[in-house]
Amino acid sequence: MGRRLPSLAGGLLLVTAPAAADTPVVVSPAPDDVAVTFYRDGSRYPGDAMAFDIEDSEEILGGYAMVAETRTITIPPGEVTVRFEGVASGIQPESAILLGGDLKEKNFDSRLLSQRGLIDAFYGQVVTVRYTDETTGEVVTEPGTIKTFPDNALVIKTARGYVSTACEGTADTLLFPGVPKDLTAKPTLSMLTRPDNPGGTMTVTLAYLAMNFDWQANYVGTFSPDGQKLSLTGWMTLASKDKTSFGGAEVSAVAGQVSRATMTDEEEEAFFEAIENDPYGEENIELSYACWPQGRTASGQSWPVLFGPGDLPVKESPIFVQYGGGYGLGYLPYDGEYDTIVVTGSRIANRDDLGDLKLYTLPFRASVPAQSLKQVRFLRDSEIDGETLYRASLTADDSHANDPELVFRFRNRKRDGLGEPLPQGQVALFQHTNAGRHLVGETFIKDKAVDEDVLITIPDDDIDVDLDIDYTDRAGDDWEEKELTVENYYEWPVAVEVELSDELDYDTEYRLSRFSGKVTRKDGNYLWRVIVPAEGEAKIRYRVTEIERDVIDLEE
Repeated sequence: MGRRLPSLAGGLLLVTAPAAADTPVVVSPAPDDVAVTFYRDGSRYPGDAMAFDIEDSEEILGGYAMVAETRTITIPPGEVTVRFEGVASGIQPESAILLGGDLKEKNFDSRLLSQRGLIDAFYGQVVTVRYTDETTGEVVTEPGTIKTFPDNALVIKTARGYVSTACEGTADTLLFPGVPKDLTAKPTLSMLTRPDNPGGTMTVTLAYLAMNFDWQANYVGTFSPDGQKLSLTGWMTLASKDKTSFGGAEVSAVAGQVSRATMTDEEEEAFFEAIENDPYGEENIELSYACWPQGRTASGQSWPVLFGPGDLPVKESPIFVQYGGGYGLGYLPYDGEYDTIVVTGSRIANRDDLGDLKLYTLPFRASVPAQSLKQVRFLRDSEIDGETLYRASLTADDSHANDPELVFRFRNRKRDGLGEPLPQGQVALFQHTNAGRHLVGETFIKDKAVDEDVLITIPDDDIDVDLDIDYTDRAGDDWEEKELTVENYYEWPVAVEVELSDELDYDTEYRLSRFSGKVTRKDGNYLWRVIVPAEGEAKIRYRVTEIERDVIDLEE
């Protein structure tokens, strides 16, 4: 696979002043080797799809990438301007560092060989204006001086006066006498070496952060007919809206939460003055790391099914799931084998620990094309033992209560069939039934660590399990007794778990006690678990005690 390029991030002072005119220039046209590490948009909610529209050139992805390029250069002694061509167009130049070479200053050359680049380069100079005369219809050429370019309306001074290309019937074409040497067809980062540079041939590593990248995890899960097992497959969807392509790259993705700190107003003002032409210089990125979550869970009990008994219609094939990000995954119907999925990619990404984060690396070299999506599998088909149940939660004073949800719960450990970190992402859920493989719905998974409790909410808009809370006739000065009833309207028994939490208001604390049935404690809350018979109900009574607390008045 080749050696692993270092994972680096850092910053040096960005100096935009150009090198002296007599400074030698050495061009490095392309890297010898490159590694691209994708970081996802940390502000995206786990249930939201990554926004990607290949036809929207103005769209900016919220993630970024760490690019490490290995290049071989030969430079003379002394001050030399080294031009690294072909860097990412979304490069954050202030984050670039050079290993293996000594430099004095650096500059991102955003003056690309384009119409705007030529106009900027020839501002105030004479060019040739070619247009079609409205009266005669003949093509006419005349000299003109580029004056301004306000609001994308080019103003040129000619012998006829001032004309604007934004007006109908004016200039059709501008002809330039040549191409300025400082314009390039590729995004370029130039660096100036120190005067005591000894020169020679050297291998250097150029590492930098680049914006306009992103990635997300996509899962495909298929339930067994009884709903107590889940076959789960995971895919990484890598997105680049950058204008630069990287071929034969070592491709990785980092899972976990990476925080980004923005600049102060003073730092932002100085930054924009330094890189006025950098369209992506909007934030100075500092990295900090957040641990994968930790947690506990109680053991599960198998019982209900996702689909109830009765005849089910056969779905037409193929089923198409649209993730809302401008792309889709196609699924084939059940044909006797599990999880047949029409997506390219067969080899599994390797996983490593990166501090408290997780690093997934493709086991093969791959291209990162400009403005494209790439998908590769990172989690093999895993047969997971778990349970489906209905779950609800409420507070002691009933101020916060949610309706029961159908969930699949499992412990993320090897003996239950998995034991792999799960990056947050979207999940398409299916189930094998006597009528074939059916789409259950789409949901999401948050970041989950190994040996952690995982709850996958199963979409269901018509749940026939209800909670009812009533007051009994038993009460005291500071307490009252409540009765919680769970009603099951299905024709089969269901497992229900209700989480009851103590509630602390501004000046009152509520305590729960004297439960009439068996409850357990988890993360400070009470859990009541019960099997509710078909078309039946289950009840539990408990006492709620109010405890007044002394409140300090901060205004006194």
